[in-house]
This record gives sequence, C-alpha cells and structure tokens, in this order.
Amino acid sequence: MSGFIDLHCHFLAGIDDGAKTPEDGVAMLRALGQIGFTRVIATPHMRPGLFDNTRETSRAAFDRMRAHLAPDLPAVDLSTEHYFDDVIFSRIMNDEALPYPGERAVLLEFYESDFPLSIDRRLADLRVKKQLVPVIAHPERYQRIWRDPDVLERLVDAGAAALLDSAALVGKYGRKPKQSAEELLERGLYHAACSDAHRVSDIDEVAAGIRRIERLHGPEEVDFLLRTGPLELLSGRIPE
Repeated sequence: MSGFIDLHCHFLAGIDDGAKTPEDGVAMLRALGQIGFTRVIATPHMRPGLFDNTRETSRAAFDRMRAHLAPDLPAVDLSTEHYFDDVIFSRIMNDEALPYPGERAVLLEFYESDFPLSIDRRLADLRVKKQLVPVIAHPERYQRIWRDPDVLERLVDAGAAALLDSAALVGKYGRKPKQSAEELLERGLYHAACSDAHRVSDIDEVAAGIRRIERLHGPEEVDFLLRTGPLELLSGRIPE
C-alpha cells in the first residue's frame, strides 16, 4: 500500500528530541517512503520551557532541512505539535502558531496525567473563532483516557479529531497505551494515524503498527486512517 500521509513526524534536525542531524532526518523520510508514505508533515514540539520553538524557528529549521532533501523522498510540509497550555493557546488564537498546511486543523499535545479543566471551552474557541479542527495527538498515551475513554468520545463528538500513534499498537509505549489504542480503535474514535517518528529506528514499529491495524480491522481501515482521514483533516472537515 502507498499514498499514506504522515500528520506527525519529527524529522527536522536539531530543533527538538527528534532527528539530530539532517542525515538522520533524510534517513527517516526514506524509511517512511519505503513503507508507503508519500507525504510527511514535520511537527516539531512547541512547548515553552522544554522546546522553546516558535513559528519562526520552526520555519527556519524547515528551510534548512529542505536543502538536504532529494526528489525521491516523500513530499514534505510543516506544522507544529502544540503543547496546549495557556501560552500556546494564546499563540494559536493570536495567529502566532503553526497549524497544518491550509490552516484548517491544528495538532495539540496535552498533559500526560490529565486534560486542562478548560479544554471544552478552549477547543470550542478553536473551532468557532479560528475555524480550526483540533487534532489530539496520541490520546492513547494520556492517563485520563486510560481511566475514562468516554472523555475522548465526548471531545470527538464535539468536533475534535483523534490521531493514533501507530507504534502504540505494538507496545512501543507500554501495555496501558497499547490497550488504550486497541480500545479507541475498536470504538472508531480515531480519524487518522501517524508515525510520530523521532528517529529512523522507530519506523519498523510504525510499520508493525500499520500491519496490526490491517489484521484487526482490515485494509479499508488502513486506507482511511493513513490516506482518507488525513486528507479530510487537512481540508478542515469536522469528523462525524
């Protein structure tokens, strides 16, 4: 299978905990291409106090990386993984962040243990005031979702989208995230899947995760999560 779109990857060199060198980033893109990805969106962390990236520093890193890319690699685009605290929420609302290409959806990362109390109101602000679909990165890793998967279902019903880290399905992050990913997948709560690759060695687990999606739910689910779903989110379609 081919034509996959990766909505979440850390192939930009030297900007966060992803690729350390341009050569590392190129190797990641080449490996992703070999398992069917034809478009990969860079999503470096924007997390104050840990990865102090801005829209400008991310764009500069992307421009530097492009000089190392070859025509046989997947097409690339730029966005950011926004850590959804007060600072980053303000940046998004003030047009100082980096939504997905086309500016119809935005990738969000949350606290591992819980979601902010204001999450419903703030996600509504993104949808209504900014016309952005909130895309929740790897919800299977969040302890709040382990305790109560209905929390994610409520957010999805309200217009958010959930993005599966494919490697979670083969235990990359441990037993709890694996179980959570399987349950959320069974419930039909994911609108897309991604690699969230940080280094080339991650790609084998991504490939194994994609094969597991096919074993559990068939090739049609693979096609939806890695091709149709990502295209819908980039176009700003609200999940149903």
